[in-house]
Amino acid sequence: MTIAAEPMTRKVFVVPPDYPLSAAWDLMSRHHFRHLPVVSGRALIGILSDRDILARATMESGAIRVPETPVVEAATPWPNVCGPKTDVCDVVRLMIEKKIDAVPVVDGANQLVGLVTSTDLLLLLISLEEAKVPLPFMFHIEQRAAAGAAE
Repeated sequence: MTIAAEPMTRKVFVVPPDYPLSAAWDLMSRHHFRHLPVVSGRALIGILSDRDILARATMESGAIRVPETPVVEAATPWPNVCGPKTDVCDVVRLMIEKKIDAVPVVDGANQLVGLVTSTDLLLLLISLEEAKVPLPFMFHIEQRAAAGAAE
């Protein structure tokens, strides 16, 4: 299938390795995104997810408290990446195989040029006329017994 649509333009926020984790959390919360590339200059050195931050956060008086440590300490170093001309199906396969929701897009010099997220791919799907079909899945619901009960 060939997609003859205009390319999507997205704003991709990036931070340097010494950026405070708490400030990254504020940025991500304020702009409603879940993944933040960590760059040195424009070279990708890691990716930070909301899960990375929450794993280091604590709850205090019903509020999330995020430490001031540098993002590089929480980010996944050298994440899985793709190139600007990577086929969409290859990005989807990578995300499924690695169980990740974001793939940084880098050029041949490891310079960040974009970020593809699972949300981007879902938006791409709903923009296709072919996507107006019923779900092509058969579901089997497997119910488990309550905890402690014999199966």
